[in-house]
Amino acid sequence: MRPIGLLPALLLAAMPALADPALTGEAFDALTLGRTMTWAEFGQVYGVEQYLEGRRVRWTVLGDDCKAGHWYEAGDQICFQYEDDPAPDCWTITLNGPGMLARYAGTPPDVEPIVVQETTEPMACFGPKVGA
Repeated sequence: MRPIGLLPALLLAAMPALADPALTGEAFDALTLGRTMTWAEFGQVYGVEQYLEGRRVRWTVLGDDCKAGHWYEAGDQICFQYEDDPAPDCWTITLNGPGMLARYAGTPPDVEPIVVQETTEPMACFGPKVGA
């Protein structure tokens, strides 16, 4: 005979952890406006983004040209649209200690999220529009 207290414990252990709520556009703006953030995957920074007035952004993949764009809220996602790409990139973004976690739209929940954190390092832009 199985102890009655074991079944509820097993059920709780099998349930997925409740996820932190997605940031609203207002909360995301409050956390990013006027800041420069790194985007890292598997512990390696791959991109840097500056957050400007009016929900405008400047993005670069490390070692590449900077791209101007903007972000907007779409449901529980934050979507980015850049000057050279008509299709938006949408993310579910949550708080995580001193930074944020970002999951690309459609990414399975078992895939590690992107870590987004503020940096004090200047943003390096290469190419013909340096400093633009």
